[in-house]
Amino acid sequence: MEVDIGISCCNKNITLENPTPVNESKRPGENHMSTSVFVNHAAISWHESRRKWIGDLSQRPERVPKDPIISWSMTYEDLLSTNDPFSEPIPLPEMVDFLVDIWHDEGLFD
Repeated sequence: MEVDIGISCCNKNITLENPTPVNESKRPGENHMSTSVFVNHAAISWHESRRKWIGDLSQRPERVPKDPIISWSMTYEDLLSTNDPFSEPIPLPEMVDFLVDIWHDEGLFD
């Protein structure tokens, strides 16, 4: 089986010129009248599953930007010094931004 790692994840119809599977070798004197086209069935299946899972993006309402839950003046010690829960869950991108800023300040992130 031939594996092509250069295929873009968004391409569904892929045409390769003269693909030769690994288990097939050209035999002397053999003439190939037709060429086969590699179809990545696993990638197609993955994209279909993903489309079902995320749904139709055009039907989703646009998100309204919200104020950050973590205050810009909060420090890492402030975050860890209390066991009180936040008023609402902290979105992952906001927490990642907070931690990256702290790590930059402490020289832990290059």
